[in-house]
Amino acid sequence: MLIDDHEFEELNPIIHENEEAGFIEAENGGSFMSFLLGGIFANMIMPKKEKTIELQEIHKPNPSANLMSQEEKDFLSCIWSIEKEIKKAEKDGKWVRLYCLLQTVRHLNETEWDKFIEGNYGNQEILDQNLLVLLNYILEIKPETVYWPKVSDSVKQDLENGGLRVDLEDLSYTFNGKPLTEEPW
Repeated sequence: MLIDDHEFEELNPIIHENEEAGFIEAENGGSFMSFLLGGIFANMIMPKKEKTIELQEIHKPNPSANLMSQEEKDFLSCIWSIEKEIKKAEKDGKWVRLYCLLQTVRHLNETEWDKFIEGNYGNQEILDQNLLVLLNYILEIKPETVYWPKVSDSVKQDLENGGLRVDLEDLSYTFNGKPLTEEPW
């Protein structure tokens, strides 16, 4: 489209105003203003750098807070392992193993776990909560009425008379020196 001189004169003030306002054409056809606006736009959508935290602003936790002794860790580990094994025995229908696991919990509550139950450890609340979860689960499954009748009285009597040993590391049982088996004996 050709522009005559009269139309050029009408457009000429617009061109001069754009040059004065900073719309200077670059060599590749873009303007300085579009370059500037592009930079501002990119700056708005780019993620901002976080303020660095000075070293003195960092709050270090108390080194003794919530640290557990190895004894406490072993106690919790034992609780979790027993709970897992009780659920597995219940699911798999291993009634003799379930009976032995429940007797193990009873025995440990009366002996080794007594110090954690009546203790005053720094993490006593955590210890109590985990033990109560296990004990409440045992109460919910009602072993005396649901599962213990599935084990014969002769097997229960043999187990209570002695010869049953538990390895608390892997919760394996031996009876009279042999691995514990399900009924029939």
